[in-house]
Amino acid sequence: MTVQPNETQQRAIAYAIKPLAILSFLSASYVVYHLLVQKREKLKRMYHRIILGMNIYVLPYAITDFVGTWAMPVGTPYRVGAAGNQGTCIAQGFIQIICAAAVPYYYSSLSVFSCFAVRNSFKEENYRHIEKWIHLGAIFVTLPIAIMFATRESINPGISVCYLAEYPNGCVDDPNVPCERGGDSLTSSIETIYGAAFAIITFIIPPAALLYLRGFIKRATRDTNRSVGKKKLIESLRKRALKNLTAQSGLYLLSFWSTQALGYISFGYHLITGKWSYSLAIAGICCSSFQGVVLMLVYFRLEAKEDAVAVCDFPEGETEDGQRAKANAKVTVADIREAAKNTKPRSWRSSLSSSRRYSFNIFDGQVDESSPWAKVLNPDDD
Repeated sequence: MTVQPNETQQRAIAYAIKPLAILSFLSASYVVYHLLVQKREKLKRMYHRIILGMNIYVLPYAITDFVGTWAMPVGTPYRVGAAGNQGTCIAQGFIQIICAAAVPYYYSSLSVFSCFAVRNSFKEENYRHIEKWIHLGAIFVTLPIAIMFATRESINPGISVCYLAEYPNGCVDDPNVPCERGGDSLTSSIETIYGAAFAIITFIIPPAALLYLRGFIKRATRDTNRSVGKKKLIESLRKRALKNLTAQSGLYLLSFWSTQALGYISFGYHLITGKWSYSLAIAGICCSSFQGVVLMLVYFRLEAKEDAVAVCDFPEGETEDGQRAKANAKVTVADIREAAKNTKPRSWRSSLSSSRRYSFNIFDGQVDESSPWAKVLNPDDD
């Protein structure tokens, strides 16, 4: 027999998600406004275009979360506020299927993008071809799945929104309750494959790509104790880049996982026990609905780190070109090397710990000429 939510849980299902969905919508709206209106020049770089695409998908996702049980057909059992019909339910579920997959897809693509960016010294012309596949993949992977589930009558009232579910809820597990919509074995198998695929996209691909990137940077790092002059400075900068990569990767991965983990744990509990833990499911749904806020905070946090992470300065006696670079807050590899030639060995440590600050951002997508780190990470350029 299927366990249904109690009255308190029914009210939580109907209303707990709404304020979080509003915050998520406002956060995504601000990021879109920031990129399209306030800082449109950022869209010259691929990283910010990927961020824009991701937040565009967050907007309809947040709207359908806010609508919640209102879209479910009137009279749906154990769902407070059900006021729609089968058409509104299918429409809501159709959007949810696309956006719920597209957002982690985009987030995962950032880790793959960062590998291409760093390996190509941030020269976008060398890897710009992947951008179209990132954007097209977000819709071409999810749209056919949504169409298939809609035509197979598998979009029905779920826990808080219409999504992939049988109707009546729990009929698959209860032989005494026949399924009126969905619930056939083929659809259930496809649903399991669908869930597993996006678990891999969310939890496997991002750390795998970032571990690969860490290994690439580490291979470019040499023993600074055996380095002198400009090589010692370059090796020190490489090690700082590695440290920054670790910090940024941790922020990037853990923040997004915090919005998804409880949902997967709740679904895993259901697969193992055949029952829903509604308290756990509600917590997972709320975390997922809050993802727009988390994505916004991570985006601006990584931007804030850009001028406050890695230290790189020119010591006394720097060249005219080095002074000009400092004034423009853009240090090139040529400036570093020229400063190295005109600096006494004893001043390397002080030059590395002085006041000018620049960061190595694995997602910044800056072109080679404007990145002080580009060729520093290429061991062939020493």
